[in-house]
Amino acid sequence: MRRRTFLTAAGATAVGLAGASSTAAQEGTPIPNPNAYLTNSQLTRRLKLLNAESDLVSLRPIGRSACRNDPIWEVTVGEGETNVHLITQIHGDEPAGTEAALVVLRQMTAEPDEFEAVLDELTITIVPRVNPDGAMYGFDADGDGDRDRVTRRQNVQPWSKRDSLYEPYYHYASGEDFPYAPENPPLGYDMNRDFNIRTDLDAGDVPEEWWTSAEEDGETVWQVDQPYEGYTLSASGLRLAPEVRAVTESFLRADPDYAITHHHQGIASVPDTEPPEPSLLSVMAAFGPSYLEQAPFYDGEGPVEDAVNPFIDRETSERSLRLNRLVADRLAETTEPWDDAFDDTTRYGYATLWGSYLDALCPQTGAAGMLYEISGQSDAAGSRAYGLKVEASRVGFLETFEALAADPTLSSVDAGSYFDIPLKGEDIETPPPAGRGRSGPSTAPTKAGPASGTARARDATTSFDDRLRRILRAD
Repeated sequence: MRRRTFLTAAGATAVGLAGASSTAAQEGTPIPNPNAYLTNSQLTRRLKLLNAESDLVSLRPIGRSACRNDPIWEVTVGEGETNVHLITQIHGDEPAGTEAALVVLRQMTAEPDEFEAVLDELTITIVPRVNPDGAMYGFDADGDGDRDRVTRRQNVQPWSKRDSLYEPYYHYASGEDFPYAPENPPLGYDMNRDFNIRTDLDAGDVPEEWWTSAEEDGETVWQVDQPYEGYTLSASGLRLAPEVRAVTESFLRADPDYAITHHHQGIASVPDTEPPEPSLLSVMAAFGPSYLEQAPFYDGEGPVEDAVNPFIDRETSERSLRLNRLVADRLAETTEPWDDAFDDTTRYGYATLWGSYLDALCPQTGAAGMLYEISGQSDAAGSRAYGLKVEASRVGFLETFEALAADPTLSSVDAGSYFDIPLKGEDIETPPPAGRGRSGPSTAPTKAGPASGTARARDATTSFDDRLRRILRAD
């Protein structure tokens, strides 16, 4: 997940990529293997089977996707007083959390005695696939006449002037960099930019004075800078996606003490390593002004609300910091059969993203927020270790649940020690496969570098995959 919120970066990419032509792309683009990820139908069947086989699980649809009208499922397990809300795959091309959540649910329901403390102390609400449309997105990507499932970050949903005064910056298209992509791929929303701290906001009621714009490549790009309780919440979401509205309602019903969101990132590096060593996992806590001085992007100037969440109090901030620190420590202590898998967990630098799940929703219930970032996008060139990403995520989820079951306040953990986790270093660059550029709302298009740089990037990716296999002993 890329958390950059600057309008200019988002706008430049959205405009620049939306108009890109595929005619210059080379043939031979590797197509992601659709068999690696559960389809929406397969996910539905597995969830229904789990629900039928175990009285520990409660399953219900909470909404439908914007384009395909596929169900958005919510699963609840446990009967404890501490409530946890977990969402995965809000970006359709980040599927490892979905698969990991299913594995964890199967483990807990198949062996309830082993997970008795978790089931007794926690009530866990999981939305395992927020973005069914992005998960199934595809087209004839290689020109063989058959539709290929390629997945994508955003949902599939048009915008019209009936929806809001202006089209928001996070509505764009991607995937057009495949050689045989349609000239005008359907647009959609990056849904982790669409949440709003006003959980009943109607986009049509947003006044014009909240809108700000910037000129990028001759186009005007718009965002909402929302006044709220004496602060200006830049780049707030508009709740235009039905999936976002469904997740918001699920969150409010669950009334969570902890909120967790799972994402993929590029191949993060451990800082100050040469050559760069990959970090398998980054964690991030959402926190408030009590820890403003520790905010990684705060220089003593500028609005506080751009650096920390002013609606998260000290107690909630401490629980968030403790949880992230404790999980990093527990993962580092995990040995067989993973050996040193999580010794190099890094910290994802926190800055507010007012259209995101964590920043918009955590203040609603006083939830402590945690973000998982597993390294390696599911469709990254050379990143073949998808099953190992699922395994790493599974371990992280279970460590989280077991830690909260043992001590819901996490009082034995020093909150301030969270900031001793090293900030992740620069991503280890991986070249796009032939015929592909980078896409997304916050990364400008780039040209391929010299052959030597490309070779180094491929070597880094291969090393990362080999390291995962070695760590998890999954050869």
